[in-house]
Amino acid sequence: MDSYSTRGNSIFCTFVTVLGTCAVLNHLTTFLPMERFETKPQATIELNKVHQMTLNTYLNQEESIFSFDLKYDLSTEFHWNMNQLFLYVVASYNDTTTNQRNEVTVWDKIVRNKEDAVFKKKNVLVEYPLRDEKRELKNRKVRLHLRYRTMPITGVMWEKEVARSSFQIPGEYFRDASAATREEAAKKEKKKAAQMGLEDWQYR
Repeated sequence: MDSYSTRGNSIFCTFVTVLGTCAVLNHLTTFLPMERFETKPQATIELNKVHQMTLNTYLNQEESIFSFDLKYDLSTEFHWNMNQLFLYVVASYNDTTTNQRNEVTVWDKIVRNKEDAVFKKKNVLVEYPLRDEKRELKNRKVRLHLRYRTMPITGVMWEKEVARSSFQIPGEYFRDASAATREEAAKKEKKKAAQMGLEDWQYR
């Protein structure tokens, strides 16, 4: 007669085997030739305005803050095996004296359902300034890339790029009047969200 530990081990191993098999089958169903699994993401991103190009004396780095117009529809990515999407905007520029390619994430968002996967807004301010530690940002041609990473319940996470555009960084230091106003508004919005108990991704 088997002991309780042996029986428990058999039950646990059977449970893990069945769970793993179901997870693999769940992932494989997303490759079926069905219309519901055909992804047709659509998006556009364009520069709205460069609000400042300054020298951050504390970090000793050049820094630029800008806004962009963003539109996307990623609803076709959601099916029964999709948990969420991690959406982000990357600014890239090439051929500095220290790096052949530079990439900086300036904005991101978590998309958790089909409703949030459809978005259209002008004048979206970057969340993280574009900085260059070697002061090589002036007069650079910068490309904006809208990318997202799929995060399924089980399976492989894929990275995809759905939109791209480019613009020129000004060659002189400046700061427009709206920059300080925008920063203050963003701080108030974050404070209000914290008081309401909202996470960062929920109020953006």
